[in-house]
Amino acid sequence: MTMNKIISKLRKNSIKNYYILVFCITLSVLLVTSYALMFFSPTVLNILPAGGDSRKQGFMIFSIAIAGCAVFTTYASSLFFKYKSREFGILMALGEKKSKLQKLLLKELIFIIPLCLALGVILSIPTSYGIWKLFQIFIVDTKEMAYQFGATGLVFGIGFCIFVTLCIFINGTKFIKRSNIMDVIYEQRKSEVVKDIKPWCGIVGWILVISGIFLGYLVPSIVVRVFGYLMPSIWNVVYILSLVGIYMIMLHAVTYSKKGKNPKKYYKNIISTNMMRFSGRQTVKNMCVITFLIAGGLFASFYVPTMISNLIVDIKNNPIDYSFYYKGSENQISKDEIYSLANDNNVSITDYYETDVISLVTNGYYREYDENNMLTNDYVEKRQHNEFFKESEFNRISGQNVDIKQGEYKRIILDGDSESIWNKWDDLDLITHPVTGKSEKVKFAGTTSFRPFVAEYYKEKYIISDEDYERLSKDLPDQKYDKYVLFNVKNPEETYLFAKELKNEILKRSSDDVAFDTIYDEYKEKVAKEKGDEYYYGTKIDLSPDNTQLFNDWAYYPSFKPLESQDILKNMAVFLMLFTYISIICFAAVAIITYTRAVTIGLDNKQLFSDIKKLGASNKYIENNIKKQLAKVFIYPTVIGSAFIYMMFFMIFYGNGGDGSITYGEMLGLLVGLFIILVTILFMFITYKFSLSKVKRIADI
Repeated sequence: MTMNKIISKLRKNSIKNYYILVFCITLSVLLVTSYALMFFSPTVLNILPAGGDSRKQGFMIFSIAIAGCAVFTTYASSLFFKYKSREFGILMALGEKKSKLQKLLLKELIFIIPLCLALGVILSIPTSYGIWKLFQIFIVDTKEMAYQFGATGLVFGIGFCIFVTLCIFINGTKFIKRSNIMDVIYEQRKSEVVKDIKPWCGIVGWILVISGIFLGYLVPSIVVRVFGYLMPSIWNVVYILSLVGIYMIMLHAVTYSKKGKNPKKYYKNIISTNMMRFSGRQTVKNMCVITFLIAGGLFASFYVPTMISNLIVDIKNNPIDYSFYYKGSENQISKDEIYSLANDNNVSITDYYETDVISLVTNGYYREYDENNMLTNDYVEKRQHNEFFKESEFNRISGQNVDIKQGEYKRIILDGDSESIWNKWDDLDLITHPVTGKSEKVKFAGTTSFRPFVAEYYKEKYIISDEDYERLSKDLPDQKYDKYVLFNVKNPEETYLFAKELKNEILKRSSDDVAFDTIYDEYKEKVAKEKGDEYYYGTKIDLSPDNTQLFNDWAYYPSFKPLESQDILKNMAVFLMLFTYISIICFAAVAIITYTRAVTIGLDNKQLFSDIKKLGASNKYIENNIKKQLAKVFIYPTVIGSAFIYMMFFMIFYGNGGDGSITYGEMLGLLVGLFIILVTILFMFITYKFSLSKVKRIADI
């Protein structure tokens, strides 16, 4: 028999190792490239604001997914070389030259890797298109959600292919450089034994995990609030404490055991414990990777539900079913026309209100960090336009009894809102008439809340006395007035069609003069033009009824509870699609790594299982030893990854409120997070059962 036939025979016997390598490479490239194609689609980039938190978080989780896919692909290649080592060692012992075996391996890799990479990239295009279409079918199908090919995503995919190829060839280079025949032969059975671990290792690990999160996230927030100092980016290295803590917890879980007060239990588990010790470091490394992937998948899974839960609570707590406002110079729909449209849709209107507000130029602060990372507060006498309500009108509509003296004001806020370093309730102390240019001092008199009057996020709302309102409103043109329309209806949940028609009518009657982003301010644009600077927020936006992002973009977007409650998923479709897919990538990597690790445990200990079986061990005893090992691989990463990300979200919510409180919507988000964790536990249990059955077959029980 020729050497080529021997090698061909060996290849057929180990064909499963080739299948695993091909599957992992192809899947990783497919997942990363298909996500990149969606993420860098013009449709998505138009919706995710440049520099915004959503895009930053998308990049962050994408990085985790890339790292996860790279890890399990590299791990699959290391397993491939590990099982290849025995074949090469035997052939070298029989006299085959090492140089020839290296060439054979190189030919195999040159054939396999490009084929897998090409297959992954090619399949990523229909995969991204198919996933996009599924979301269009089940979530939203508008012109804004049309699939657009993101060429930049393809560049990312090709870059990932190059990175994976380098990782595999680095592993291969390390493998073929071994010269000792016996080292090569026994590479498959090489152990990474862990020495005795101290009992305090696990406790210290948990302390480090919590300390890393606290120091990394909460301390910078506290320092900024108290001292106005922005911690330098190097401070983020404290998160390494959490990474070290996770490693220590895993190390303790895998290898620690002692007789204690129950030596019977110790001796009963001595075989499974020492089996873990012999591959301790390798197992711990895998468990750490699994933990981070679970944490990344859960972060992506939590993001959209927590956003939606806050929106649901916000909608539910709104005392007004329908509210919208428009510039006084606009020829908008009238009260009679609204009632007529309601009658046509069999809708009964109750509690109808209309009121005017005036827009005045106010002082403010430009707060930013200087070169020393200290927060600066630059006072500006004329900063932007803000809106002022008449005291009696506010009380009539809100049902409150606000009492304001001349020269004073109250600020309207949302329930649960608190001050931040960027926005102080009493910042206002000077108002300027936009026509006469006359300025006068005002005094802060507290806050009050009324949700329908704080729809426009970037403009503050204030209440002033009737006397001040009448005096300041003189000589104001229509452009400096906004008119608010608010009303309730009977059975609002049944008035979706009316809400949609009314919104479309408002959009149809809105002119280009109001087709601006929520952050647009007329006074800021005027100042920028006077200085010769470019004003970035003066671009007109599309007021088409089919534009699903108007709720997030348009300053005058109406607040209709029937639309908001029923269109949440449509409005959040892009976020839902991206973050759900990232979760799929992370958990797919988790399933592959845990399954592969379980199979490795079975193969590494196959001879041991056979030996103790000959010594009289029952199949039940062997199965229990297998379960104890696999349980550690599955349980600890799930528990620690879930706890880590849950603590992180809790601290994020805690930090959102200036007073350290957590809103009802955030509490609801945390409950949704618990449900997602339960689903994750179920997913891991199913993967565990599938892996267990495979290892039992390997152990022949």
